[in-house]
Amino acid sequence: MQSKLKLASIILFMALSVFLMAFGALYASVQDLLFFHAAAVPKRALEDVRPLYFALMTLIGGASGALGLLGAWVVLVPLRRGAPYAASFLASANAIALVMAAVTAEKLAHATGAPTSWHIMGALMAVNLAAWVSNYLATRPEGFALSAH
Repeated sequence: MQSKLKLASIILFMALSVFLMAFGALYASVQDLLFFHAAAVPKRALEDVRPLYFALMTLIGGASGALGLLGAWVVLVPLRRGAPYAASFLASANAIALVMAAVTAEKLAHATGAPTSWHIMGALMAVNLAAWVSNYLATRPEGFALSAH
């Protein structure tokens, strides 16, 4: 059972890391304002915000891609080898980025009516939490069994 839980943790963390790299590539390479971002900008200001928008998208894309790459390395090297706290550090780093993205999306939606939402980040956070829990259950000390003997 523990080996299946450990594998589940590796797969879930890796899926999240791959998503972050793909998300980063998308954001860093956009050529036009994404529809849900454009909805937050008054039409008269669309052309004026383009330089700032693309600079921020490149920054966000690069940071997301880097977090995904770093996460993949943590999964494939220290986590897979059983390094203590690797899963906790990875889950924490992912959680910080996902919570900040969710809060930002909700603030943007509230301030502008743009169709952004925390729901995608919430689903990713659930994957992050499931990965951490799977790792915890796979690596917990013997005295911390969940079932009675």
